[in-house]
Order: sequence, then structure tokens, then C-alpha cells
Amino acid sequence: MGLAVFGIVISVVLVGSFIGHWQRMRRIPRLLPPNIPSDPPFVSILIPARNEERGIARCVRGALAQRYPRFEVIVVDDGSTDQTPTILADLAATDARLHPVAGKPLPAGWVGKCHACQQASSIARGEWLLFLDADTVPAPDLTAALLCYALATNGDMVTIFPFLELETWAERLVLPPFVALIVSIFPFERLSQPDVRPEEVLANGQCIFVRRAAYDVVGGHSAVRGEVLEDVRLGQTLRAAGFNVRGAIGIEYLKVRMYTNAAEVAEGLMKNASAGLRSGGWRSWFAMTILLAQAYAPFLLMITGWLLSGWAGSVVFLAGLLAWLAGLLFWGMLYRRFYHLNPLHALLWPIGLLLYLLIAGYGILRVQLGRGVTWKGRRYAG
Repeated sequence: MGLAVFGIVISVVLVGSFIGHWQRMRRIPRLLPPNIPSDPPFVSILIPARNEERGIARCVRGALAQRYPRFEVIVVDDGSTDQTPTILADLAATDARLHPVAGKPLPAGWVGKCHACQQASSIARGEWLLFLDADTVPAPDLTAALLCYALATNGDMVTIFPFLELETWAERLVLPPFVALIVSIFPFERLSQPDVRPEEVLANGQCIFVRRAAYDVVGGHSAVRGEVLEDVRLGQTLRAAGFNVRGAIGIEYLKVRMYTNAAEVAEGLMKNASAGLRSGGWRSWFAMTILLAQAYAPFLLMITGWLLSGWAGSVVFLAGLLAWLAGLLFWGMLYRRFYHLNPLHALLWPIGLLLYLLIAGYGILRVQLGRGVTWKGRRYAG
């Protein structure tokens, strides 16, 4: 009797957690079609780039194709050793709005991306600054949509979740659980609330749209110069200074291909793991516990029910089966809605979550042992 009741309670809690997570996702606002003001402010689109020959051309072309009437594009080449500078020079020869800049040597105490962003902002002329990662592809109305959203919500910074391109099995297996963990740690749907605390703020460095005046008040990227998670820290710094940070889903306006193979997935996620754990604090541990329970508790219930005899075993087994089916439905909807993939990928969600935690754990261990992690030829202490 006791085991049957226990199984039912666990199942109800798990199903409730899936429902709660889905309701949270639905409360996150979306970028809307823009209505550009009659006297639009000048916007500077700033792109840091290091060894981005694979995708820099499509990123820059997307930036230059903005339908927004007043903008410039500045790309800082952060010591690339591939064809990135050549590609930028060729693109600049055909469009005067593009300003490629050779980055200065990286000073001690700075993370490369922070230094490149700070250099770009120092020569930018815009009243608003749009920071884009070099592996993104902006849609023509991205700049206008971000500005309209910022003005409509009185935001000093707007950050979005883009459409994540997942081509290989490594990307499809590991990255959705990774994103789910981030969303579980940071209450993205609460950014518009007046009582949101700085430590709750999440900013996505793939796309940060910020009012120049607010950016300058906090010191820009120099205020987070040594942070691997410079995007999160910049958003939190702005909020701590009293500015409004807004967030939205922008999958129609921006897409990104973060990694292209298993090695890049592992290397990139290891880079962020230790810094992410430190930034999320206790919320990181709580979110990981919840995700693990959602992924594996239904199996434990089904196995327990299978091993038990009689009606109690059947009840426990069915309780686990119900929780597992609820998980498949939730994860399948995530795959369909946010990644445009077959919902059957949900069957592999528990494996992907476990693989991510192994990658993150190995990265954290390397940092704790003083070995650090490497990304694009640079070593990070985490």
C-alpha cells in the first residue's frame, strides 16, 4: 500500500513539473513584427569574430541586409588565424556600411570576446548597440523588431533566444537539454517584472541589444572583462545599476549554428560549465536535480513496479509509465516548437541530458584541477 501511494505521489509531482515548465515557456514573450518610428535612432551592429571563416560571411551579409534605415556594421577580428580577415575585406569592398577592424592584442585579465566587443563599442556611432555572435544569421527585420520591443517595454537591454540550428546527432542530442537547464536556472519569463533581482537576469550573448547610454554608465564590457559568461554578467550588471533588461523568443528573427560536430559541442560546453555553475549558484544544483528526476525517476518507478508483485507493483509501474509519457509529450513539443525537429527525438532526451552533465562535469573538474579548458586556441580558467 505504502509503495503504491509513494509511486502515485512521485508520478503526480513529475507530471506537475512538466506542466509547470511548459506554462513557464508559454509566458516568455515573443518578438513581434516591427513598426519603425518615423525618426529612428542610429544603430551600430557589432560582431566579434575569431576564426569564424565558416560562418562570418552569412552573418555579415544578414547584418547588411537589415531593412532598418539607419545602421552600421562593425566587425572586430580578434586575432583570427584562418581566412576571416580576408573574407571581411572582400565584403567591405562591396558595402561601405561594413567596417572591419583588426583587434588589438589581448591584455591580461581580459576574455577575448569582451575585449573585441569593447573595441567595437569604442568606435560605434549608434545610440543603440546590437551585439551579435559571428555564428548567427539575422533576419532582415531583426534590428527593427528589437528596437520596437525595447521602446514598447521601456527596456534598456533586450536579449532573445534565437532559432538553434541542429544538424548533427551530437547537436540534437546534447544542446536541447543544455538549453533546458539554462531556462530552468534563470526565470527568463520574469525579466519584465519590476521586482526581478540581478542574480535572476539572463542575457544571451548571441544577441544583445542595448541602449548606448546605459552600456556606458556601467562601463560596457570592461565591467565584465574577465568573465567567460560575459553576457549574463553584463545583463546582471545593468540590472544592478537600475536599468531594465527584457527578454523574448526571437526564433523568427535570428538563427545560430553554435557547433558543427561532437568535438565542438564538448569543447564549447566545457568552457561554460564552471562559470555557469558559479553564476547560477544553488539554482544550478536545484535545476539539475529536477531535470534528472524528470528524465530518470519514471524509469526507476517502472523498474520498481516490475520487480514488485501484485497490484501494488502494477500501480507503481503505471505511475512511472504515466510520468514517462508526460515527459515524452513535453520534450517532443520542445523539439517541434523550438527546433523544428521530429518529436520522436524526445526518446533520446535522458541520454542527451546525461551526456551534457558528463561533459559539464569534466569541464568543471579540469577547472578545479587548474588545467582549464580550451576554446578557439585560448585557454580559459573557467
